[in-house]
Amino acid sequence: MKNAHDRFGFVAFTKRVKDTTTQIRVHMDRLIAEPVKDARGPVGVHLISVFGSDVEIGALWVGVTEAAFFQIRIPGSAPFAASLGPEANCYRGSVMLPGRKRPVRHLVALSAEMLKTRPGADRDGNRTVLCDDEPTFVLYRVARRFGLPVVPEWALWFMRELEQHKALQPLLGLGCSPVLVEGNKETFLGWIGKALKAGSIRIPAHNGPISWKLASNFREPLAFLPGETERMPPEAGAAEASEEVPCRSF
Repeated sequence: MKNAHDRFGFVAFTKRVKDTTTQIRVHMDRLIAEPVKDARGPVGVHLISVFGSDVEIGALWVGVTEAAFFQIRIPGSAPFAASLGPEANCYRGSVMLPGRKRPVRHLVALSAEMLKTRPGADRDGNRTVLCDDEPTFVLYRVARRFGLPVVPEWALWFMRELEQHKALQPLLGLGCSPVLVEGNKETFLGWIGKALKAGSIRIPAHNGPISWKLASNFREPLAFLPGETERMPPEAGAAEASEEVPCRSF
């Protein structure tokens, strides 16, 4: 944990109302952002996780709900303007620290687009923002969103397909390795059908529950993400989480 503060970023926000100007600057430990094609334009942010006082977090919450622009800085990068866009959601909590009388306030804000990546949401969508580029996690989240008939053993094959079709794009991240997956249910079902015919992947010999082993390094701090709470590992700091789901009929 030595020099852990050097791994944090910052979010700065300025709000002007008549003759009053409010300026805040809070620490940020997680970020998922998507740079725009025009380098001079603002960056689109899908997720920020920040800590601060009651006043700071309250002001930032107002800024998110108003689709305001923030100044964001991460280690090794110059500050840039960014916004979570309209209809972003905020989730607030408290963290008790030894030696402090008052808890530190914690806020996680997600863009409307990232909220649509939860299981069953916007199944006609063509973009899926994910917080991790680990192959099994990518396949699991895409399959959960679109209801795809898959098994964990297909993870590496699926990543190769994404790369071959140029459907996998790395995003800007802090404390995570986010990616953007492009494609919809019809596209992915087409890939599965062709691969099964070609013998690149195989249907399991036995029907039954499927066990997914997913790294929990990023998911632990965001236990209250929509649709994810029930899959959190019970022990803090657990190396991985397992879930058994019924094997879908092919």
